[in-house]
Amino acid sequence: MPIFEAIFDRVRKEAEEEKVKEGELAYWLECPGCGKRVVKKQLLSKGCYVCGWHEATDGAELAKILRDSQVRNDTIGREEKTASYRTNCPQCKAWVIRHELTERGCYRCGWKPEPY
Repeated sequence: MPIFEAIFDRVRKEAEEEKVKEGELAYWLECPGCGKRVVKKQLLSKGCYVCGWHEATDGAELAKILRDSQVRNDTIGREEKTASYRTNCPQCKAWVIRHELTERGCYRCGWKPEPY
């Protein structure tokens, strides 16, 4: 099954790239800052909810940024470039808010990071 998922992802990305070249953007887009899939309308009005990226004011400007962007295609080292809002607990793998995990620890298992 992983090969079918890889083929589907490749076809989806090529279709999105074709729409970006034509100037019409899909409902869901990958944020140029962090690569997460976000709603285009929210990306233009409020910015990315994960990394806070907000550099486009309209669809044409966003299309140009996406067309010229190399960040969205670079998946290696993405975590080092932008710290996302949520992360997985190292112990129980629960999906938690990053700053609460570092300040208070995991709400589910009680894991706390070691002080510096």
